[in-house]
Amino acid sequence: MTALMRIAREIGDLDDEFYADERQRDVWNEASAVGFQFVQWVALAVGATLPWLAGPTGARVAIGVLAVWFVASLVVMTYARARDVDVNVVSKTLRPRVMLAMALYLAGVAGIWLQLAGPVGEETETVAGAVVGGAVGGGVAIALIAWNRRRVRRREAMEDALDL
Repeated sequence: MTALMRIAREIGDLDDEFYADERQRDVWNEASAVGFQFVQWVALAVGATLPWLAGPTGARVAIGVLAVWFVASLVVMTYARARDVDVNVVSKTLRPRVMLAMALYLAGVAGIWLQLAGPVGEETETVAGAVVGGAVGGGVAIALIAWNRRRVRRREAMEDALDL
């Protein structure tokens, strides 16, 4: 057993007798996934808005929030890969929720950059509007394309089913 797996078993308390009951284990794993996703979305929302609402101080806090978000995500993905599950292989990565997460992350990074090291001689508000507008507009465009592709696939599947 690798050091990562030993540490993960300790952190997750995976040897507890609670996990002996399969239903309890499954429900707890689902509840943990919901809690993890909730924390992930809150961290992204906070990291994306703090630089814009609280200026340079908010940008510094957002660095910490987004760093914790990033490390937690890496821990989850690393653990899954160590157990022979690669989320990038078994799931669709260009889903609207992934695009929204990327847009929030990029809005936070852009806000941090503008507050702490932004372009000299430019109005911060103008650059901020361009960055946020581009991120939101690009995210909406990608989400609409994904939605349209999914709609077309559903329609084609229904037509194929009718042909049988």
